[in-house]
Amino acid sequence: MMNSSWKFSSSPLLSLSGSCILFFLLEVTAVHGATYYVATNGSDSNPGSLNQAFKSFAKGVSKLQPGDTLYIRGGIYTEQIDLQTPNKTGTAGNYLTIAGYPGETVTIRHANTSVASYGSIKARGNRGYLKFENLVLDGADLGNKTSGMQLRDGNHHIILRNIEIKNHKGTALGITANNIEVVNCIFHDNISEVDQAGERHYGIYFREGSNVLIDSNKIYGNSGGGIQVYPGPASNSIIRNNEIHHNNNMTSSNNEGIIVMQNLGNTITNISVYNNLIYLNGVNQSGYAHSGGIRVTNGVSGTKIWNNTIYGNKGWGVAIESSNTINSLVQNNIVYGNSAGQITDAGTDSILSNNLSVDPKFIKPDSFDFRVQAYSPAIDGGIDLNEVLIDFRKVSRPKGTAHDIGAYEHDGSEKLSVSAPKDLLVQ
Repeated sequence: MMNSSWKFSSSPLLSLSGSCILFFLLEVTAVHGATYYVATNGSDSNPGSLNQAFKSFAKGVSKLQPGDTLYIRGGIYTEQIDLQTPNKTGTAGNYLTIAGYPGETVTIRHANTSVASYGSIKARGNRGYLKFENLVLDGADLGNKTSGMQLRDGNHHIILRNIEIKNHKGTALGITANNIEVVNCIFHDNISEVDQAGERHYGIYFREGSNVLIDSNKIYGNSGGGIQVYPGPASNSIIRNNEIHHNNNMTSSNNEGIIVMQNLGNTITNISVYNNLIYLNGVNQSGYAHSGGIRVTNGVSGTKIWNNTIYGNKGWGVAIESSNTINSLVQNNIVYGNSAGQITDAGTDSILSNNLSVDPKFIKPDSFDFRVQAYSPAIDGGIDLNEVLIDFRKVSRPKGTAHDIGAYEHDGSEKLSVSAPKDLLVQ
Protein backbone atom coordinates (compact mmCIF):
# COMPACT_ATOMS: atom_id res chain seq x y z
CA MET A 1 0.00 0.00 0.00
CA MET A 2 0.99 3.62 -0.28
CA ASN A 3 2.50 4.72 3.04
CA SER A 4 0.93 7.95 4.31
CA SER A 5 1.71 7.76 8.03
CA TRP A 6 3.20 10.86 9.62
CA LYS A 7 5.11 11.78 12.73
CA PHE A 8 5.06 15.52 13.42
CA SER A 9 8.34 17.39 13.37
CA SER A 10 8.77 21.01 14.39
CA SER A 11 11.68 21.44 12.03
CA PRO A 12 11.08 22.87 8.54
CA LEU A 13 9.91 20.07 6.29
CA LEU A 14 12.03 20.79 3.25
CA SER A 15 15.10 22.52 4.66
CA LEU A 16 18.44 21.46 3.18
CA SER A 17 20.38 24.09 5.13
CA GLY A 18 24.05 23.69 4.24
CA SER A 19 23.67 21.28 1.32
CA CYS A 20 23.49 24.04 -1.26
CA ILE A 21 26.99 25.10 -0.17
CA LEU A 22 28.25 22.32 -2.42
CA PHE A 23 27.45 24.19 -5.56
CA PHE A 24 29.67 27.17 -4.93
CA LEU A 25 32.42 25.62 -2.83
CA LEU A 26 33.39 23.25 -5.64
CA GLU A 27 34.30 26.02 -8.03
CA VAL A 28 35.64 25.45 -11.50
CA THR A 29 39.10 26.27 -12.72
CA ALA A 30 39.30 30.01 -13.38
CA VAL A 31 42.73 30.26 -14.99
CA HIS A 32 44.05 28.20 -17.90
CA GLY A 33 47.60 27.09 -17.20
CA ALA A 34 50.11 24.99 -19.08
CA THR A 35 49.32 21.53 -20.49
CA TYR A 36 51.74 18.59 -20.40
CA TYR A 37 51.51 15.01 -21.68
CA VAL A 38 52.75 11.56 -20.65
CA ALA A 39 52.76 8.54 -22.98
CA THR A 40 54.05 4.97 -22.82
CA ASN A 41 56.30 5.70 -25.83
CA GLY A 42 57.45 9.10 -24.54
CA SER A 43 60.79 10.19 -23.10
CA ASP A 44 61.60 12.27 -20.05
CA SER A 45 64.05 14.21 -22.19
CA ASN A 46 61.14 15.44 -24.30
CA PRO A 47 59.46 18.82 -23.66
CA GLY A 48 56.20 17.11 -22.62
CA SER A 49 54.14 18.32 -25.58
CA LEU A 50 51.38 16.35 -27.30
CA ASN A 51 53.77 15.01 -29.98
CA GLN A 52 56.79 14.77 -27.67
CA ALA A 53 55.36 13.48 -24.42
CA PHE A 54 57.15 12.63 -21.21
CA LYS A 55 57.63 8.97 -20.33
CA SER A 56 57.02 9.02 -16.58
CA PHE A 57 54.37 10.39 -14.27
CA ALA A 58 57.16 11.70 -12.03
CA LYS A 59 58.51 13.93 -14.78
CA GLY A 60 55.07 15.22 -15.70
CA VAL A 61 54.07 15.90 -12.10
CA SER A 62 57.35 17.75 -11.45
CA LYS A 63 56.32 20.40 -13.98
CA LEU A 64 52.87 21.08 -12.61
CA GLN A 65 51.81 24.39 -11.07
CA PRO A 66 48.32 25.51 -9.98
CA GLY A 67 46.06 25.75 -13.01
CA ASP A 68 48.09 23.25 -15.07
CA THR A 69 46.88 20.02 -16.68
CA LEU A 70 48.70 16.72 -17.16
CA TYR A 71 47.15 14.46 -19.80
CA ILE A 72 48.06 10.77 -19.80
CA ARG A 73 47.83 9.03 -23.18
CA GLY A 74 46.17 5.63 -23.47
CA GLY A 75 47.89 2.51 -22.18
CA ILE A 76 48.67 0.47 -19.07
CA TYR A 77 50.92 2.03 -16.44
CA THR A 78 52.40 0.59 -13.22
CA GLU A 79 53.90 3.82 -11.88
CA GLN A 80 52.23 5.66 -9.01
CA ILE A 81 50.99 9.23 -9.46
CA ASP A 82 52.75 10.94 -6.53
CA LEU A 83 51.75 14.49 -5.57
CA GLN A 84 53.44 14.33 -2.16
CA THR A 85 57.06 14.15 -3.30
CA PRO A 86 57.38 16.82 -4.60
CA ASN A 87 54.49 18.58 -2.85
CA LYS A 88 51.92 19.54 -5.47
CA THR A 89 48.57 21.23 -4.93
CA GLY A 90 46.16 23.52 -6.70
CA THR A 91 44.82 26.78 -5.33
CA ALA A 92 41.36 28.34 -5.16
CA GLY A 93 40.25 28.99 -8.74
CA ASN A 94 43.32 27.23 -10.13
CA TYR A 95 42.72 23.49 -10.02
CA LEU A 96 45.58 21.18 -10.84
CA THR A 97 44.22 18.52 -13.21
CA ILE A 98 45.49 15.01 -13.98
CA ALA A 99 43.42 13.21 -16.59
CA GLY A 100 43.37 10.45 -19.12
CA TYR A 101 43.55 11.84 -22.62
CA PRO A 102 40.03 12.26 -24.07
CA GLY A 103 38.83 9.19 -25.94
CA GLU A 104 41.66 6.95 -24.72
CA THR A 105 41.73 4.38 -21.90
CA VAL A 106 44.36 4.92 -19.22
CA THR A 107 44.76 2.00 -16.78
CA ILE A 108 46.99 2.33 -13.72
CA ARG A 109 47.96 -0.89 -11.95
CA HIS A 110 50.23 0.07 -9.08
CA ALA A 111 50.93 -2.65 -6.52
CA ASN A 112 50.52 -2.24 -2.74
CA THR A 113 51.75 -4.17 0.26
CA SER A 114 48.78 -3.40 2.54
CA VAL A 115 45.17 -2.33 2.32
CA ALA A 116 46.12 0.98 3.99
CA SER A 117 48.69 1.86 1.35
CA TYR A 118 48.34 4.83 -0.94
CA GLY A 119 47.31 2.97 -4.05
CA SER A 120 47.77 4.28 -7.56
CA ILE A 121 47.45 7.94 -6.54
CA LYS A 122 49.47 9.35 -3.64
CA ALA A 123 47.92 12.70 -2.78
CA ARG A 124 47.03 12.73 0.92
CA GLY A 125 47.60 15.61 3.31
CA ASN A 126 46.84 19.31 3.26
CA ARG A 127 46.52 19.66 -0.49
CA GLY A 128 43.48 20.36 -2.58
CA TYR A 129 41.94 22.03 -5.61
CA LEU A 130 42.77 18.84 -7.52
CA LYS A 131 40.89 17.15 -10.36
CA PHE A 132 41.35 13.55 -11.41
CA GLU A 133 39.47 12.50 -14.54
CA ASN A 134 39.17 9.62 -17.02
CA LEU A 135 41.37 7.09 -15.22
CA VAL A 136 41.03 3.35 -14.48
CA LEU A 137 42.61 2.14 -11.25
CA ASP A 138 42.79 -1.65 -11.53
CA GLY A 139 43.90 -3.85 -8.64
CA ALA A 140 43.67 -7.18 -10.46
CA ASP A 141 46.56 -9.57 -9.81
CA LEU A 142 48.53 -7.05 -7.75
CA GLY A 143 48.87 -9.14 -4.60
CA ASN A 144 47.00 -9.96 -1.44
CA LYS A 145 46.30 -6.37 -0.33
CA THR A 146 45.58 -3.52 -2.71
CA SER A 147 44.21 -0.05 -2.04
CA GLY A 148 41.79 1.87 -4.15
CA MET A 149 41.97 5.62 -3.44
CA GLN A 150 41.93 7.51 -0.15
CA LEU A 151 41.09 11.20 0.33
CA ARG A 152 42.30 12.02 3.86
CA ASP A 153 44.80 13.69 6.19
CA GLY A 154 43.67 17.21 5.34
CA ASN A 155 42.61 16.75 1.71
CA HIS A 156 40.03 19.27 0.51
CA HIS A 157 38.40 20.53 -2.70
CA ILE A 158 39.03 17.43 -4.81
CA ILE A 159 36.97 16.42 -7.84
CA LEU A 160 36.87 12.83 -9.14
CA ARG A 161 35.12 12.51 -12.48
CA ASN A 162 34.90 9.45 -14.75
CA ILE A 163 37.19 7.40 -12.52
CA GLU A 164 36.84 3.60 -12.46
CA ILE A 165 38.21 1.72 -9.44
CA LYS A 166 37.97 -2.06 -9.64
CA ASN A 167 39.38 -5.40 -8.51
CA HIS A 168 41.08 -4.17 -5.34
CA LYS A 169 41.23 -6.19 -2.16
CA GLY A 170 39.99 -3.22 -0.19
CA THR A 171 37.48 -0.35 -0.34
CA ALA A 172 37.41 1.44 -3.67
CA LEU A 173 37.21 5.01 -2.37
CA GLY A 174 37.66 6.30 1.18
CA ILE A 175 36.64 9.87 2.07
CA THR A 176 37.82 11.63 5.22
CA ALA A 177 37.83 15.13 3.81
CA ASN A 178 35.78 18.24 3.11
CA ASN A 179 34.48 19.70 -0.16
CA ILE A 180 34.73 16.58 -2.29
CA GLU A 181 32.88 15.88 -5.55
CA VAL A 182 32.59 12.32 -6.93
CA VAL A 183 30.71 12.29 -10.25
CA ASN A 184 30.15 9.70 -13.00
CA CYS A 185 32.56 7.21 -11.49
CA ILE A 186 32.36 3.40 -11.35
CA PHE A 187 33.36 1.41 -8.26
CA HIS A 188 33.02 -2.34 -8.71
CA ASP A 189 34.24 -5.80 -7.83
CA ASN A 190 36.40 -4.73 -4.90
CA ILE A 191 36.56 -7.74 -2.61
CA SER A 192 37.39 -9.01 0.86
CA GLU A 193 39.67 -12.00 1.20
CA VAL A 194 38.76 -12.91 4.77
CA ASP A 195 34.96 -12.52 4.92
CA GLN A 196 34.78 -11.00 8.39
CA ALA A 197 34.01 -7.75 10.22
CA GLY A 198 36.71 -5.14 9.69
CA GLU A 199 37.43 -6.49 6.22
CA ARG A 200 34.10 -5.81 4.56
CA HIS A 201 35.21 -3.20 2.02
CA TYR A 202 32.81 -0.88 0.23
CA GLY A 203 32.32 0.98 -2.98
CA ILE A 204 32.59 4.28 -1.05
CA TYR A 205 33.46 4.57 2.64
CA PHE A 206 32.58 8.16 3.64
CA ARG A 207 34.10 8.32 7.11
CA GLU A 208 33.86 12.01 7.84
CA GLY A 209 33.61 15.40 6.18
CA SER A 210 31.23 18.10 5.05
CA ASN A 211 30.03 19.35 1.68
CA VAL A 212 30.59 16.02 -0.06
CA LEU A 213 28.70 15.32 -3.29
CA ILE A 214 28.36 11.70 -4.52
CA ASP A 215 26.49 11.97 -7.81
CA SER A 216 25.67 9.71 -10.78
CA ASN A 217 28.03 6.86 -9.95
CA LYS A 218 27.69 3.11 -10.54
CA ILE A 219 28.54 0.99 -7.49
CA TYR A 220 28.25 -2.79 -7.74
CA GLY A 221 29.83 -6.13 -6.92
CA ASN A 222 31.68 -4.88 -3.82
CA SER A 223 32.06 -7.34 -0.95
CA GLY A 224 30.63 -5.01 1.71
CA GLY A 225 28.01 -2.32 1.19
CA GLY A 226 27.66 0.21 -1.56
CA ILE A 227 28.08 3.53 0.32
CA GLN A 228 28.77 3.71 4.05
CA VAL A 229 28.62 7.03 5.91
CA TYR A 230 30.30 6.20 9.23
CA PRO A 231 31.43 7.05 11.93
CA GLY A 232 31.31 10.82 11.48
CA PRO A 233 31.40 13.68 12.01
CA ALA A 234 29.74 14.30 8.67
CA SER A 235 27.28 16.96 7.53
CA ASN A 236 25.63 18.83 4.67
CA SER A 237 26.31 16.22 2.00
CA ILE A 238 24.35 14.75 -0.91
CA ILE A 239 24.13 11.20 -2.29
CA ARG A 240 22.05 11.33 -5.49
CA ASN A 241 21.47 9.73 -8.89
CA ASN A 242 23.61 6.69 -8.12
CA GLU A 243 22.97 3.11 -9.24
CA ILE A 244 23.86 0.78 -6.35
CA HIS A 245 23.31 -2.95 -6.80
CA HIS A 246 24.56 -6.48 -6.10
CA ASN A 247 26.87 -5.36 -3.30
CA ASN A 248 27.51 -7.35 -0.11
CA ASN A 249 28.13 -11.04 -0.69
CA MET A 250 29.71 -11.68 2.72
CA THR A 251 28.20 -14.09 5.23
CA SER A 252 29.39 -11.88 8.13
CA SER A 253 28.14 -8.53 6.88
CA ASN A 254 24.83 -6.69 7.13
CA ASN A 255 25.71 -3.54 5.25
CA GLU A 256 23.06 -1.98 3.06
CA GLY A 257 23.21 -0.36 -0.32
CA ILE A 258 23.51 2.90 1.65
CA ILE A 259 24.07 3.06 5.41
CA VAL A 260 24.19 6.29 7.43
CA MET A 261 25.36 5.56 10.98
CA GLN A 262 27.22 7.70 13.49
CA ASN A 263 29.48 6.41 16.21
CA LEU A 264 29.52 7.41 19.89
CA GLY A 265 30.85 10.96 20.29
CA ASN A 266 30.38 11.91 16.65
CA THR A 267 27.47 13.53 14.83
CA ILE A 268 26.09 12.99 11.35
CA THR A 269 23.55 15.58 10.23
CA ASN A 270 21.77 16.69 7.08
CA ILE A 271 22.64 13.91 4.64
CA SER A 272 20.35 13.97 1.59
CA VAL A 273 19.78 10.71 -0.31
CA TYR A 274 17.66 11.04 -3.43
CA ASN A 275 17.05 9.77 -6.98
CA ASN A 276 19.10 6.62 -6.38
CA LEU A 277 18.41 3.15 -7.81
CA ILE A 278 19.20 0.67 -5.03
CA TYR A 279 18.47 -2.92 -5.92
CA LEU A 280 19.40 -6.55 -5.27
CA ASN A 281 22.03 -5.84 -2.63
CA GLY A 282 22.81 -8.91 -0.53
CA VAL A 283 21.11 -11.33 -2.89
CA ASN A 284 24.35 -13.27 -3.43
CA GLN A 285 24.89 -13.77 0.31
CA SER A 286 24.63 -17.19 1.89
CA GLY A 287 23.33 -17.44 5.43
CA TYR A 288 22.82 -13.73 6.22
CA ALA A 289 19.62 -11.81 5.71
CA HIS A 290 20.00 -8.14 6.57
CA SER A 291 21.62 -6.36 3.64
CA GLY A 292 18.80 -4.02 2.73
CA GLY A 293 18.42 -0.83 0.74
CA ILE A 294 18.95 2.15 3.07
CA ARG A 295 19.60 2.09 6.83
CA VAL A 296 19.81 5.17 9.10
CA THR A 297 20.76 4.52 12.72
CA ASN A 298 22.63 5.36 15.95
CA GLY A 299 21.48 8.96 16.48
CA VAL A 300 21.85 10.39 12.98
CA SER A 301 19.70 13.49 12.51
CA GLY A 302 18.02 15.22 9.58
CA THR A 303 18.47 12.54 6.91
CA LYS A 304 16.38 13.13 3.78
CA ILE A 305 15.43 10.01 1.81
CA TRP A 306 13.55 11.20 -1.28
CA ASN A 307 12.49 9.74 -4.62
CA ASN A 308 14.62 6.61 -4.52
CA THR A 309 13.71 3.30 -6.15
CA ILE A 310 14.58 0.52 -3.71
CA TYR A 311 13.86 -2.98 -4.97
CA GLY A 312 14.62 -6.62 -4.20
CA ASN A 313 17.26 -6.12 -1.52
CA LYS A 314 17.95 -8.86 1.06
CA GLY A 315 16.64 -7.01 4.10
CA TRP A 316 14.47 -3.94 4.75
CA GLY A 317 13.99 -1.49 1.94
CA VAL A 318 14.33 1.48 4.33
CA ALA A 319 15.16 1.03 8.01
CA ILE A 320 15.15 3.99 10.41
CA GLU A 321 16.59 2.44 13.54
CA SER A 322 16.91 3.53 17.20
CA SER A 323 14.90 6.17 19.02
CA ASN A 324 17.83 8.62 19.09
CA THR A 325 17.73 8.79 15.28
CA ILE A 326 15.75 11.98 14.75
CA ASN A 327 13.99 14.06 12.12
CA SER A 328 14.33 11.59 9.25
CA LEU A 329 12.28 12.33 6.13
CA VAL A 330 11.22 9.35 4.00
CA GLN A 331 9.08 10.55 1.09
CA ASN A 332 8.30 9.74 -2.55
CA ASN A 333 10.20 6.44 -2.55
CA ILE A 334 9.28 3.24 -4.38
CA VAL A 335 10.13 0.54 -1.83
CA TYR A 336 9.06 -2.83 -3.16
CA GLY A 337 10.01 -6.50 -3.10
CA ASN A 338 12.61 -6.28 -0.32
CA SER A 339 12.85 -9.54 1.58
CA ALA A 340 12.51 -8.39 5.22
CA GLY A 341 9.89 -5.74 4.51
CA GLN A 342 9.57 -2.34 2.92
CA ILE A 343 9.85 0.45 5.52
CA THR A 344 10.43 0.22 9.27
CA ASP A 345 10.72 3.26 11.53
CA ALA A 346 11.91 3.26 15.14
CA GLY A 347 13.20 6.83 15.03
CA THR A 348 11.92 9.98 16.71
CA ASP A 349 10.01 12.72 14.84
CA SER A 350 10.32 10.91 11.53
CA ILE A 351 8.11 11.97 8.63
CA LEU A 352 7.01 9.23 6.25
CA SER A 353 4.66 9.98 3.37
CA ASN A 354 3.87 9.19 -0.26
CA ASN A 355 5.98 6.03 -0.38
CA LEU A 356 4.79 3.23 -2.65
CA SER A 357 5.06 -0.37 -1.49
CA VAL A 358 2.63 -2.11 -3.86
CA ASP A 359 3.59 -3.24 -7.35
CA PRO A 360 4.84 -0.07 -9.09
CA LYS A 361 4.50 -1.63 -12.57
CA PHE A 362 8.14 -1.38 -13.58
CA ILE A 363 8.80 -1.74 -17.29
CA LYS A 364 11.31 -4.62 -17.06
CA PRO A 365 12.65 -5.21 -13.55
CA ASP A 366 14.34 -8.45 -14.65
CA SER A 367 16.43 -6.31 -17.01
CA PHE A 368 16.86 -3.61 -14.35
CA ASP A 369 14.68 -1.10 -16.18
CA PHE A 370 12.91 0.57 -13.28
CA ARG A 371 11.00 3.15 -15.25
CA VAL A 372 7.29 2.73 -14.72
CA GLN A 373 4.51 1.94 -17.15
CA ALA A 374 1.83 4.43 -18.06
CA TYR A 375 -0.68 3.07 -15.55
CA SER A 376 1.70 2.90 -12.58
CA PRO A 377 0.38 4.14 -9.23
CA ALA A 378 3.70 5.98 -8.86
CA ILE A 379 2.68 8.57 -11.46
CA ASP A 380 1.65 11.88 -9.85
CA GLY A 381 1.63 10.12 -6.47
CA GLY A 382 4.34 12.12 -4.74
CA ILE A 383 4.51 15.41 -2.94
CA ASP A 384 6.31 18.31 -4.58
CA LEU A 385 9.88 18.65 -3.37
CA ASN A 386 11.73 21.77 -4.52
CA GLU A 387 15.05 20.05 -3.85
CA VAL A 388 14.30 17.22 -6.30
CA LEU A 389 13.33 18.97 -9.54
CA ILE A 390 15.04 16.49 -11.86
CA ASP A 391 14.98 12.68 -11.88
CA PHE A 392 17.65 9.99 -12.19
CA ARG A 393 17.99 10.70 -15.93
CA LYS A 394 18.02 14.51 -15.44
CA VAL A 395 14.41 14.72 -16.67
CA SER A 396 12.64 17.69 -15.09
CA ARG A 397 9.95 17.17 -12.43
CA PRO A 398 6.97 17.22 -12.43
CA LYS A 399 5.63 16.16 -15.81
CA GLY A 400 2.06 15.77 -14.58
CA THR A 401 0.04 17.29 -11.79
CA ALA A 402 2.53 16.29 -9.09
CA HIS A 403 5.91 14.68 -8.65
CA ASP A 404 6.04 10.97 -9.42
CA ILE A 405 7.18 8.51 -6.77
CA GLY A 406 10.56 6.86 -7.29
CA ALA A 407 13.78 7.76 -9.06
CA TYR A 408 12.14 8.22 -12.47
CA GLU A 409 9.63 10.82 -13.57
CA HIS A 410 7.30 9.26 -16.13
CA ASP A 411 7.61 11.16 -19.40
CA GLY A 412 5.91 8.80 -21.86
CA SER A 413 9.20 7.36 -23.14
CA GLU A 414 8.21 3.76 -22.35
CA LYS A 415 6.96 1.89 -25.40
CA LEU A 416 5.13 -1.10 -23.97
CA SER A 417 1.86 -1.79 -25.77
CA VAL A 418 0.08 -3.08 -22.70
CA SER A 419 -3.52 -2.23 -22.02
CA ALA A 420 -4.10 -0.52 -18.71
CA PRO A 421 -5.89 -2.70 -16.19
CA LYS A 422 -9.35 -1.64 -15.17
CA ASP A 423 -10.50 -0.74 -11.70
CA LEU A 424 -7.01 -0.11 -10.36
CA LEU A 425 -7.31 1.01 -6.75
CA VAL A 426 -4.51 2.89 -4.98
CA GLN A 427 -4.74 3.33 -1.22
